[in-house]
Amino acid sequence: MSISRLLYVTEDIDRKPIPASAFVLLPYNKPDPNKPLNTLVWTHGTAGWGRKCAPSNHKDLYYEWQGPYALATAGYAVIAPDYAGQGSDIPQGFMYEAGFLHAADVAYGLIAARQVIGELLSKEYVVVGHSEGGMTAWRTNERLALPGQENLLKAGKFIGSVANSPALRPLDLIPESIRRANGGPIGDAVSVFFLQSLAGLFPGQFKVEDYVTDTVLARIPLVNQGCLLSGRALFAGLTADQLFKDLSWLKHPLVVDWQKRYNGAGPHALAAPLLVVQGIEDPLTYANNTEWDFNQTCSHFPDSRATLLLYPGADHNVAAQVPQLDYLKWIADRFAGVKVSKGCEIREVETVTTRYRNVGAFYSGAGGG
Repeated sequence: MSISRLLYVTEDIDRKPIPASAFVLLPYNKPDPNKPLNTLVWTHGTAGWGRKCAPSNHKDLYYEWQGPYALATAGYAVIAPDYAGQGSDIPQGFMYEAGFLHAADVAYGLIAARQVIGELLSKEYVVVGHSEGGMTAWRTNERLALPGQENLLKAGKFIGSVANSPALRPLDLIPESIRRANGGPIGDAVSVFFLQSLAGLFPGQFKVEDYVTDTVLARIPLVNQGCLLSGRALFAGLTADQLFKDLSWLKHPLVVDWQKRYNGAGPHALAAPLLVVQGIEDPLTYANNTEWDFNQTCSHFPDSRATLLLYPGADHNVAAQVPQLDYLKWIADRFAGVKVSKGCEIREVETVTTRYRNVGAFYSGAGGG
């Protein structure tokens, strides 16, 4: 494989230009020497807060074999945006979970890559991502179906997206995490990233210190020196009462409007086929929430071409890997021109045995001796 990094221009909520970063991962050789590489845009999950946490800065590109490595070794060109503000400096800071805007990062990142290696990239492309990136893959499919997206459509012929364990609606997921914790530790670090993002978007109107405890405030400077794993170490063991002194922010008009405009919560029509893959035991992006959103899309837009695959026993990290067999075949079918029938399907995957390993495994690259 070979890697390149790039800076490019995307857009903010007012469609004004802002900088973003990305990496491009290419396979060793072409599956067909006479054709360009089939092209994927990989959208990553929660990495942390700020530039240092951008996957393009990570020695294993953050998701390693759970994402970009597996896709590139399967013969695909992989374009991977960091999202605006994650790998670049912008006035409002990283806009966490802003799916409507991440969709612009997807399109403009691919457009930028085409300026340099366009002869290597297929006109057609698929978006695939996990967690925050699963949400981004879904939101891209929705945004490209909306009117007024001519600039984004210049990215090429969008032929589908894979939304793995999508973190679709923070204002639903966070209260559900509190309910399930039942007074115990929530296992939550993402709320702290989210609250900081909201404060950056709405300066003077939304203040983190109004809603979190002194314990959290004291630890924020520490978490901002690290990334997601630091956040989990600092916050995952706290209860709701230890995290928040006031939960009214979940119903704050600015935040409710944020979920509609910045996150892009629908339901909305789809521009192309959608495959959703979801672990049933996911403790972060809950299967019932994902299924509810899927059913909302299908009930409002019954001609949608959408499939939801549910994976027994799989949690959030395990689900980053176990669906690869299914979604790589689905992606290959899209590039092969296999048609997807109108309508929606929900199916539970049948495991070979009940003795599978159900622990997320992470790869850390090191030079050979």
